[in-house]
Amino acid sequence: MKKLFFFLLLSQTLHAQHIYDFDYMLEYKNKIDSTKLISNPTYLVNSNANNYFVLIYKKDSLNIDLHFGEMNGKKQPRVFSTVNAMDFIVNKSIFVSCEAIMYASEYPFKYKVKDYYFENLKDTLIENVSYYHYTIKSNRSLKYQKRNNIDQFHYIVDKNSNSFLPYFTHQTVYEKYITDKKLIPNGILKIKYYTNWENKITNKWVLEKITPVKKELIIPEDCD
Repeated sequence: MKKLFFFLLLSQTLHAQHIYDFDYMLEYKNKIDSTKLISNPTYLVNSNANNYFVLIYKKDSLNIDLHFGEMNGKKQPRVFSTVNAMDFIVNKSIFVSCEAIMYASEYPFKYKVKDYYFENLKDTLIENVSYYHYTIKSNRSLKYQKRNNIDQFHYIVDKNSNSFLPYFTHQTVYEKYITDKKLIPNGILKIKYYTNWENKITNKWVLEKITPVKKELIIPEDCD
């Protein structure tokens, strides 16, 4: 993994740059298998822009792994790097060197979007609090879903955060959202879980902590 360079930008001016802003940090815990590499993922998100996010998770006692992804455009930047945990916490601005960036082309599997659909389910009650509940499902046969290990993704969403855009870490789901925005309620993701073709839960993450932040990731626009 390539290294990032961190700067607390004061009077320094950077030219030809792309800035991604983040206003919340969301920390989740895996309730099915805590031994997985990314068992307790943390996301940096922008509540007003859901076409990008940062995923971070603990690597060792001093470092974290950081993944950044943009999901729009014909040239989508990707960053995969190990960074010092304290540097990440202390600094507001994350300046990415060109060496740390890879670029993906426009999402090549858009043709698969038609194989999925969103469905709003009955609200879920958790500790006497009502949450939105929606899912994305395959419209292929159960035989096909079983053969290809296709899960349904379920989203349990806070009703009292309507200005918070939904965010998705799987690009096929994001592409489907772009075409069906009006079907999906806004709100902070409280719980995400997967169910298989037998409707059995295979994985589950629960929001443990949400923290307002002011962070930015900066990518030079002149990188190849």
